[in-house]
Amino acid sequence: MGEGISHTTSNAYDTSWVARLSLDYPSHNFGEAANWLRRNQNADGSWGGSILHYHDRFVSTLSSIIALKMLGHGYDDAHRIALGEAYLWHEGNRISHDSHDTIAFPLVALALVKEAEKLGLDVPPSIGDVEHIEKKLNMLSGNPERVRHTSLIFSYEAIRMYLMDNGRLNIAEANGSVGASPSATAAYALDHGNDAAASIRYLDEVMHKQGDGGVAFIDPFDVFEIAWGLNHLFMGNLIEPDMPEVRRLLDILWKKWVQGKGITFSSHFHVYDLDDSAVIFKLLKWGGYPVTADFLDYYEEENHFRCYPGEIGLSLSVNVRALDAIQYASNHPKFEGWADKIVALLRHSDLKGNLWFDKWHVSPYYLTAITILSALGFADELLVSRVKWILKTQHRDGGWGYYRQSTAEETAYVLLALFHWDEHVERIDPEIIHNGAGYLLEHINDRQYPELWIGKSLYTPRFLVEAVMLSALNQYTRYCV
Repeated sequence: MGEGISHTTSNAYDTSWVARLSLDYPSHNFGEAANWLRRNQNADGSWGGSILHYHDRFVSTLSSIIALKMLGHGYDDAHRIALGEAYLWHEGNRISHDSHDTIAFPLVALALVKEAEKLGLDVPPSIGDVEHIEKKLNMLSGNPERVRHTSLIFSYEAIRMYLMDNGRLNIAEANGSVGASPSATAAYALDHGNDAAASIRYLDEVMHKQGDGGVAFIDPFDVFEIAWGLNHLFMGNLIEPDMPEVRRLLDILWKKWVQGKGITFSSHFHVYDLDDSAVIFKLLKWGGYPVTADFLDYYEEENHFRCYPGEIGLSLSVNVRALDAIQYASNHPKFEGWADKIVALLRHSDLKGNLWFDKWHVSPYYLTAITILSALGFADELLVSRVKWILKTQHRDGGWGYYRQSTAEETAYVLLALFHWDEHVERIDPEIIHNGAGYLLEHINDRQYPELWIGKSLYTPRFLVEAVMLSALNQYTRYCV
């Protein structure tokens, strides 16, 4: 791990945008992106992650058939497009089955449908939420230049149609990326032609790093990967702050930390967010750096903490992260008020008795586990039924997974939560623990992990998954002593 480095799986949505460039830049390797799409169509005609998430499949499939239609490579592609169209008509109305949208879904879906219709593709009409779109665009306050400093920059490809009348905006970063997003950067390159040489170099480098013909949904994702990788290892007592490699990474985070606001997820992104800031605050406090919890003021709303300025729809996990972080600042004068606000939010979310889902991860095991790890001592009465749900839903193979199959990642989160509960509240049936650890051990050498994280499409941050698996297994060794 390091500055400018990240390890995230390729995905169809961003890869399809890069594939479009093969027409205008035939001397580059962008044709391999189209080949990636051809190799990775699902059996049902869709594109998207291996876990069935309808928002992911909708935008991934729609964007992929647009790219193949634009490239127009004969009968085989025509057949792929027809299968994709059929999938969209058959399954497009099921997006309400998902607990959360993918990032900027109303904006992305509307833009893609309009493009598809212009190309003569037979796709369902737009399902974009007009009110949601208007709220998002209001973030620009009539000044398109502001887009670089809002979360909208990450989805430039979805809002470019609203910015066309303002001429060519110079919004590329020093590394050529737009919002650290390959899809946004590809759209920018399509709009700016010869003026986008740096963006083309950036996309060349992203493809080269991926090595499979596809592209990641963010690059670099370096701050996020360092922070969450260290945090997952921290959860399993695998690291100490005086380890040279840990100190090197903490120094990178400290250099990027801004007092009063926190940090961003990438070296080439300008919008601060609470999710990463909360995790990094905890790590920096643990490492002995002079950070203060005052950055939370920047994110505080009346009844919750937001992740981003202009956010529509709160994130429970972000608030849980904040609760975890403030426990490293218990002497702060606002500590009790902050904790009470987050606990009240959790209690309100618990009233319906539904599973806890989050906007950044598709599995309720993820949010449930991190809440057990972070909220114990604050809202114990809410956690009892959540632990019982975990215990009652273990699969026969010993693992856990919400989507009818066990996954190593979900199993690792669950085990960390159960170890915590076993140590601090009440004993867990050892057979449950042993069977869960057995499942992890069987899959310790896997390198293909289901996409459970929510971006504009689903993705897997590989190092984070491996780190949480190692942490769970290390805790298991301590449990067995």
